[in-house]
Amino acid sequence: MRKRVIRAGEIEIEDSEGRVRARFGVTNDDLPFISFYGADERLRARFGVQPDGSAGLAIADDGGKVRATFGLFSDGSASMAMVDRNGKVRAKFGLGSEGAPTLALRNKDGELGFVYSLAQQGSPTISLQDEDGKIRARIGLAAEGSPIIRLLNKDGELRAIIGLTSDGIPVMQFLDKDGKATWSVPEGFTSAHGDGSEDAAVDTNAQMAPVEPEPSNRP
Repeated sequence: MRKRVIRAGEIEIEDSEGRVRARFGVTNDDLPFISFYGADERLRARFGVQPDGSAGLAIADDGGKVRATFGLFSDGSASMAMVDRNGKVRAKFGLGSEGAPTLALRNKDGELGFVYSLAQQGSPTISLQDEDGKIRARIGLAAEGSPIIRLLNKDGELRAIIGLTSDGIPVMQFLDKDGKATWSVPEGFTSAHGDGSEDAAVDTNAQMAPVEPEPSNRP
């Protein structure tokens, strides 16, 4: 059977009362999109593709505000974000370009408060932020599986370490502002805090789903 093809710059689908409930087309920049509307003709969901191949889905509430997004980016990373009624991102789950997962929770002002991540080699890390979004504590496992807690000051400088060695020996160390040990138990203990290899690489500032805004030529 011969295929039938419809060619158009944009297609609108109306309900029984003549209200536009779906649109399929391209933006003024020739980017494809699909949009869905509620009975009040407000945008409720939109899927779009960017010039670099990134694709994203945005879901809006009954007021037309975007409350959730899901995106896949050209570098292979992916993210899912949830937004409150004030437009602040409160939770985000993502995968880095190398596949390392990250879960980030934010307060009502949009500042980071909690981050859980896995390094590429699988080591888990939890980061706790203060009201200014600065990391003040890290809890995780080193590459060989031993647990470790790191405490940082307001300037992001490591000041204390508590943990277990790979042999199960408990250790504690205090450091000055230059990162030099001032007190250690057991005496002579040295940590690998300078290389950062135990911590997962956390990308908490990854962009939200790449969804184009509504075309300006909408009737």
